[in-house]
This record gives sequence, structure tokens and C-alpha cells, in this order.
Amino acid sequence: MTPERREQLQEEREFLLSSLTDLEREFAVGDVADDDYVSLKDSYTARAAIIIRDLSDLEQPRVRKRIGWRPIAWSALVLLLAITAGVVVARNTGERLPGQGMTGAIDDGSVSSLLVQARSMGMADIPAVLDLYSRVLAVEPDNIEALTYFGWFTVLSSTQEADASAAATRLQNGMVLLRQATVTDATYPDAHCFLGIAFFRFLDDASTAQPEMSACLEQNPPAEVASLVQGLMTQITDAVAVSTTTIP
Repeated sequence: MTPERREQLQEEREFLLSSLTDLEREFAVGDVADDDYVSLKDSYTARAAIIIRDLSDLEQPRVRKRIGWRPIAWSALVLLLAITAGVVVARNTGERLPGQGMTGAIDDGSVSSLLVQARSMGMADIPAVLDLYSRVLAVEPDNIEALTYFGWFTVLSSTQEADASAAATRLQNGMVLLRQATVTDATYPDAHCFLGIAFFRFLDDASTAQPEMSACLEQNPPAEVASLVQGLMTQITDAVAVSTTTIP
């Protein structure tokens, strides 16, 4: 891909993400009709997902190393893994989706099949997981699981980016998608959990992370995951208390 085409995609991505933010604001104050809101949001989200995936594919071959985010301790990494694997898996335990036999889903390209494949991969291959969720969003732009996890894995992919500017952009993209997920379905705990973790661990912003983690717990995630989230919530609460007492 030429540098010009890459720049064009980057500009379109920023336009679409900005348009999503503007659309939510305009809809909230009644400036956009319900039908127009749904149509525009579906279109923007699907197009943005495809473009972000294409840009991620271009950037992935770079040398991977951690960059200057707040260091993530081992316990935090365990929490990330637990939530990524636990919230969706616990919610879907025992559930067989259309086209899915006792040993798993057939690979027929359906939304159900794509979701099952993505869940089974976990963090083993982030680019492949992003591809699977983006394919779901191309068909169902409001699919809350795909929207949430596409955003979350985009956030995680920022830690594998060697270039600080590209990593910051990828982190921002992921957080915008997570925010979009909380707007799409405020009762979905995963999106609030991931957004809270991103604010706290990646941006060192405990005060903004706190209400997201509270919203996550209020939606009754699986018990084992809730216990881990509560542990991080304690750290966030302590950090907020410290920042409050140290402000002149």
C-alpha cells in the first residue's frame, strides 16, 4: 500500500470515529431522528471497523515491544486474561449457537461461527481475533460482543506497537470503540470493565476509571470475574483517594 493510501485510510478513520462521537451528542439533544441515528451509526461503525483492521494489518509486522504506558504488573496481566476469557466464556457456558455441534461451531462464516472462533482464540493471536470481530461488525454493526472485544483487542494491540505515535492512535481508537459499546448497551459489563482498565492501566486516570468499574460490577459479571474486578476497584479507589488528598 502506498503512503498516500495509508494516509487516506488514517484520515477516513479519524473522520468516522469523530463522526460517531458527534452523532451520539447530536442524538442526545434531539438533533437527529431515530431512523437516521440508527442508519448512520451502523454505517460509521462498520466502516470504521474495517479501516482500523486494514491499518492494523499494515502496522503489525513492526518489531514488537512495550512502550511508555504505566507498567502492567503480573497480577494485572492475570486480571486482563481472566476478564477476556472469563466474562464471555462464563456467559456462554453450555450455550450452543446455530450451526454449532457438541465439539464447537462449524466454520461457515456466519456471525455465530465467527464469534465462537474469536472466543476460542483469546489472546493467542490478536490480529486474527481483530479480523474475526471486524467481520462480525461488517454484518452486525451493533453486535455488542464484537464491538466490545474489537475495541478491547485494539487497546491491547497498542502495547505491541514499537512506534509511540502509532500506539497512542491505536489506544485512542480502541477506547473510542469501547465507549461506543457502553453507549450501545449500557448493561453489558465487559465494555465497562475494559474501559475502566484502559483508563487506569494505560492512561493512569483513576478518577475516570472508577465509574466504569462500578458500572461493570453493577451489571453482575460472573462471580470469579467480579472478585478480580473488585480487587482492581480497590486499587482504583485508593488511587483516587491519594490524588484527592494531594491536590493543593
